Amino acid sequence: MNKLLYIFVFLCSTLGMAQTKIAVATDTHSVFIGDIINVDLYVQSTQSLIWPDLEKLIAPVEIQAYGKIDTSKLENTSLYRLRIAVQSFDTGRFVLPRFPFSSLQGDTFFSDSIAISFLAVPLDTTNAIFDIKQPREVPFNFAEAKPYIWSTFGLLLLLVLIYFLVKRFSNKKEESITEIILIPCEIEAKEALEKLQTQEYLQKGAIKTHYVELTEILRHYFDREFEIDTLESTTDETINLLKAAQLDKDLIAKIEGLLVEADLVKFAKSTPDARTSSNYMSQSYMIVENCHAMKTEVSDV
Repeated sequence: MNKLLYIFVFLCSTLGMAQTKIAVATDTHSVFIGDIINVDLYVQSTQSLIWPDLEKLIAPVEIQAYGKIDTSKLENTSLYRLRIAVQSFDTGRFVLPRFPFSSLQGDTFFSDSIAISFLAVPLDTTNAIFDIKQPREVPFNFAEAKPYIWSTFGLLLLLVLIYFLVKRFSNKKEESITEIILIPCEIEAKEALEKLQTQEYLQKGAIKTHYVELTEILRHYFDREFEIDTLESTTDETINLLKAAQLDKDLIAKIEGLLVEADLVKFAKSTPDARTSSNYMSQSYMIVENCHAMKTEVSDV
């Protein structure tokens, strides 16, 4: 009841404000270890937001189930609701931190922190405790062991036979050295982009799959071209690594715009129109060409 009242007050107090408001609530504050606590996130905003990595923020508490983001619209304000089920197999009191939500305008909005507890399961001291019984000695029975003895003997005989057969009929062959031809990273990236286009994910409505594979192709190219590690990095971390590689500012801005749009598709369920997606696809080829050209110029200096 207190949770519902809190959410009702939160929504009513922000209906008339063109701001971003974030609320977090749980269905309970303490459970036994291994049990589930449902955590609800309520977000109201007039801006497009990038959601945080919740699983990383609440560690060592684990996310057992990750629900879908429910979205509704009220005039120019978007309302989001997400439920996650968390659990822990360690006892203690844990504080879920303030969750940061970033906007495309560079603003960051935080939720409130909230404390939860996982309690040890109480022992039942009403049951009587009995002494541990000593193991009983069982006499050796040859009849029961005979199948195992014959099986072991037969296995040894088979291994000896295989050894002599292999030694007799095997011919020594020269080890062949397989030459591995490494495709240049810019050619590999262009071929991967062409293959992505043939998948026609956008025409099939699989927009998220298209942007996931597109960003993986570009990140893999960046890693090979500039000898960095971006596959597991956030967008901000990737941009900082590219800045350290001394890329042109305009080129970095285009890369950042593409990666941010992909984040919105993957985490905020944004659905860019076909023209926008086609432009980003064309930009991807240009990004690969310009990055390779700049890397070549730096290498020649």
